[in-house]
Amino acid sequence: LSDFENSTLSAEKSYDYTWELVSLGARIVITIILELAIALLFGYREKKQLAFLAVTNIITQVTLNVLLNIISYRSGMLAFVLSYILFELIVFAIEAVVYSVWLRRVSEKPKKVWVCVVYALVANAVSFVVGYNLALVIPSLF
Repeated sequence: LSDFENSTLSAEKSYDYTWELVSLGARIVITIILELAIALLFGYREKKQLAFLAVTNIITQVTLNVLLNIISYRSGMLAFVLSYILFELIVFAIEAVVYSVWLRRVSEKPKKVWVCVVYALVANAVSFVVGYNLALVIPSLF
């Protein structure tokens, strides 16, 4: 018999879905903590406001991470890095619009539109910088 006929096939687990879910959860929690702390600095203190910010961030973070995982898997690290920067800008734009329209609607004392936009910019910039530095220190989290 040839070597091919005597060989056996084996399947190995190549992706740790459990760890990916744990690290995704950790990234979302870190982002929400940071962005809610910044929200407090911007005067967002109402429960409805903070809940709205948290839900918005959960939606954008899950979407961002799913897209980045797909890109990383299909296209590699360079595409991941370039997409990450582009997607962060898109997340900022989406959150700026959402906060300018709907966050103001759930607020008893709505902030001016420019405050919503600046908050979205600062919150996303801080979470991006902190996330980048955490990725350098704890790469397995990212």
